[in-house]
Amino acid sequence: MSGDLFAKVRRYESYAFRRDLEAQGELPYFRVMQGPPTAVTMMGGAPRVNLGSSNYLGLSGDARLTAAAHCAHQRYGTSINGSRLMNGTTELHLRAEEAIADWFGEEDALVFGSGYTANLGVIGALVGEGDIAVCDAGDHASILDGARLAPGRLLAFRHNRMDRLETLLRRASTTDAGVLVVVDTVYSMQGDLSDLVTVTGLSRRYGARLLVDEAHAVGVLGPDGQGVTALAGLADGVDLRMGTFSKALGGGGGFVTGPADVIDFLRVQARSFLFTAAAPAGGVAAALAGIEIVRSAEGEERRARLAANTARLREDLTGLGFELAPVPVTAHGVPVQTPILRVPAPDDATAARMWKLLYDEGVYVNVALYPAVPRGQAQLRVSVMATHTDEQLERVVAAFAVLARKLALHPVDMVAG
Repeated sequence: MSGDLFAKVRRYESYAFRRDLEAQGELPYFRVMQGPPTAVTMMGGAPRVNLGSSNYLGLSGDARLTAAAHCAHQRYGTSINGSRLMNGTTELHLRAEEAIADWFGEEDALVFGSGYTANLGVIGALVGEGDIAVCDAGDHASILDGARLAPGRLLAFRHNRMDRLETLLRRASTTDAGVLVVVDTVYSMQGDLSDLVTVTGLSRRYGARLLVDEAHAVGVLGPDGQGVTALAGLADGVDLRMGTFSKALGGGGGFVTGPADVIDFLRVQARSFLFTAAAPAGGVAAALAGIEIVRSAEGEERRARLAANTARLREDLTGLGFELAPVPVTAHGVPVQTPILRVPAPDDATAARMWKLLYDEGVYVNVALYPAVPRGQAQLRVSVMATHTDEQLERVVAAFAVLARKLALHPVDMVAG
């Protein structure tokens, strides 16, 4: 008789821990939102300052995007009900691809149902049998999953360790394998940057192609909001850029942009593009409206406000004794205010308790526990918006002050792991 497939469920250590947190009212996950993910949102029957959303520019919930989505739903319905290959391509999808290619100065672009499926489809189609995907161990799960599911091999190097990257590329260059290097430009948990100058140089030196994930940088960083690649002046050194509509752009869907022949290949080879329904028209229409705003003077103003809000909150939390990760810098030593602040916690149980204390004070943040982060690296993930007001940020700082006092946390307890 075979073993019980479900036995692993009962042995899963995080299951018992999660149940304990739930019993204590400290489970930070699956909280029900009762409105849009704006700077203040209804949650648990009360308004809470929202520091748990990737709505960095505050465009999700903007009346212009909502109106665009409404019009698209009225014209195309609430679901496309078909793959892009068969009957799921609309004028909106084509317009979005043209807008992305024009924005990034690339030959073509392809819109997927989500950023996750974009990474799965691109990596799975390009890294064939005998090929190699070289990834940063801190890359987003969609990148690592795409590399694992691809017919080729996955080689991972320690986070931002350029010496390890070079070792892997040197070894791969002695084979006949095609090599794809994949890195995030802004890492979603730590809020730090990839050393993109070195990554680009090493990829070129060893004949590898380079795909960068700009999901947490599109609309937020760089000239015209193009991301870290443009900020570093490396557009000519990067082969493919991936991004998502569902963060700063306020819509729904994901994309990849690059050379026309590669995009055309992906159009008929990326399985997560071919074998799933197209991104709903409302999300794509909202993204088109978001792109227009992001590329305007208003977009510049929102990016400036976001950077100022992030710098202010970082300074205030540091003043309370929280040892935040350092401000990321480019390879040229230029500081970059990414809107993600990492507040380390001593352990998983304390991280959950910290979250609950903030929640009770009317502030919502994200919590990352093992296995989302390595053991001993529990953290609060604080995501700032351009639309947070001074008054709201003061409320956040006051809540963190209560947190520090109630837990009697000292700077030495909060050192990043």
